[in-house]
Amino acid sequence: MSEHNISYEAIDDALLKLDAINEASEAHGALCGMICISGTGDINNWLTHILGKVDANDIELGDSESILQTLHDKTVAVLTQQNYELELLIHSDDDSLDVRIDDLCNWCQGFLYGLSVAGLTDIKKLPNDASEILQDMMDISKAGYDSEDDEEENEAAFAEIVEYLRIGVYLIFNTFNGNGLTSDTTVLH
Repeated sequence: MSEHNISYEAIDDALLKLDAINEASEAHGALCGMICISGTGDINNWLTHILGKVDANDIELGDSESILQTLHDKTVAVLTQQNYELELLIHSDDDSLDVRIDDLCNWCQGFLYGLSVAGLTDIKKLPNDASEILQDMMDISKAGYDSEDDEEENEAAFAEIVEYLRIGVYLIFNTFNGNGLTSDTTVLH
């Protein structure tokens, strides 16, 4: 993942060392969702949610701290700078498609969770584009992989979905932090 300069495996290892309830893709999705609502994403709030019942303020993060801090800071930077360089934290193209599809499902689940814990209560009150993207994420979070389909077509479809989601995150971010927020959007702060 180029904007983070940290591999999926390094982040996943850091989370495992902390007994996190999420793996890397879901944790990154949650972080992105939280940032989309708040505009900045509080690292302690994020860690508390991905570490479960453990309060991030009450534990010594050790070596994992710098890895997760870097992931947090770089993710905030790519979203707030609007440079469209966000990359979803999923296994690399060298890994099997079924593993990457699982990651993508987990990333979407994490993103939706992040929006929810950050205060989004009703996607139906969002502008149509944002609502549609979130509905698509709900559908993608339940996706599966059929190994009998053409591998090249599956790879192409996967790449299109990743790009759609990547750009969709910016649309969601701009809905809450730019000019797309409607006065009746329901967000608890």
